[in-house]
Amino acid sequence: MELIDPELLSQVVELAESVPERYRDSCFQVLLSYHLSTRQPSVVPPPAPAAEAIVVPAPASKFILPIDVKAFLSQYEISEDRLWRLFFIEGSEIRPIYQLKATSRASAQIQTALLMSMETALATGQFQVPVESLRTRCQEQKVYESSDFTTNLKYRQKLFKEIDPEQPLVLSPDGKSELADLIEELTKIDEQA
Repeated sequence: MELIDPELLSQVVELAESVPERYRDSCFQVLLSYHLSTRQPSVVPPPAPAAEAIVVPAPASKFILPIDVKAFLSQYEISEDRLWRLFFIEGSEIRPIYQLKATSRASAQIQTALLMSMETALATGQFQVPVESLRTRCQEQKVYESSDFTTNLKYRQKLFKEIDPEQPLVLSPDGKSELADLIEELTKIDEQA
């Protein structure tokens, strides 16, 4: 008696191999368990339900990239798995896991702005970052200089559509190009480590 259809098993393996490597084992186990639990046995009737109901957790929903993020990745030929090396996503929560390699505070502030706009885009589809959120993150990362913060943004203004302390910083096409280069740079460093 076959436990699982060979074609179904090959589909499960193929799907598990399509996710980032660190999730493959878990993905394979969840998919296989799901298909085995939903399979109707051909000869053996199912056991009578026990006095206590068994609660099977629902499989975790897959994070769906916003269309603008997909377009960005396609435009700059960036694979999705590079994003997962920079951000940890569970459910609807997104956390940065990257480490900046900038050698100056000014560069670190700009890199933080670019990566925070990617973080916002993952959540909302919009490549932007509120100025105060950027200021707070730079302070947390110890790359904030109050006297140079706004000057540094204005110096690199081509990366943003406009610099207005009352409005979020929205990436310009140059900013998106710079973000693509930064993603590649940070994930290449990660690959070499």
